[in-house]
Amino acid sequence: MKYLKSLGIIAIVLFSFYYTEKIANFVLISNKLYQEIDKNKENYEIKSISANIEGKFITPGLEGLSVNVKDSYYNMKDVEVFNSYYLIYESARPVISLEQNKDKIINKGNKEKNSVALVIEYDKNIIEYLKNYNISVLVNLDNYQKESLYEPINNEVKDFKTLDNLINKYNHKNNICLLNSYNEQICRDNQKYLVTPTHTLDDNTYLSLKDKIDSGDIILIKKGTSLKSIETILKSILYKDYQINYLSKHISEERT
Repeated sequence: MKYLKSLGIIAIVLFSFYYTEKIANFVLISNKLYQEIDKNKENYEIKSISANIEGKFITPGLEGLSVNVKDSYYNMKDVEVFNSYYLIYESARPVISLEQNKDKIINKGNKEKNSVALVIEYDKNIIEYLKNYNISVLVNLDNYQKESLYEPINNEVKDFKTLDNLINKYNHKNNICLLNSYNEQICRDNQKYLVTPTHTLDDNTYLSLKDKIDSGDIILIKKGTSLKSIETILKSILYKDYQINYLSKHISEERT
């Protein structure tokens, strides 16, 4: 009998909470300011862009921004009038995203980011020359430095896990592999984002490349490339007003 009585009390309490929440929600959505936010939200939202898949390749999409009407209302209610400055946004994932398609290979970033990524085969002279830019560098255990201005990309095979643990410990985890002839399987086994360059830069390609660079491109700079060749490409990138982003940021579906 006591057991049934306790169940009855619990049921009443739960029903009371449910009923109270229903009333609160009804009062909230009946509020004029709440309704105005809900009515105008589409004017301030940004739709997500799905990733584009062509065969084995994928171009990243972009997250959208949706208005959280309830949070925006509470952020705005002291003002008592609609003001877009107080809107609260939430990220809206692309319907088709990189995360769902890690088996695909990224060969470009999203053009709307207005950026390019420079990835360097480890070369001290080139790294020093480009030290003021957000560059990514292919590293192994012999040349990895836990404190550096560039973004390290794991280029090991034999000691892939060891280097991966070091990068994750001392740097922001980028979870990226730049594919070559010997690392694809280990990169797939470790669920990395698979990346291949759009263009390869060396002293034989720089003249033909300088007029081809477009937003979204991933440019691999070969070890030993002359600084003069790199300067030519750098001028072309800056002339087109493209940002130079770390590879992780370049292929990210975040807008910032």
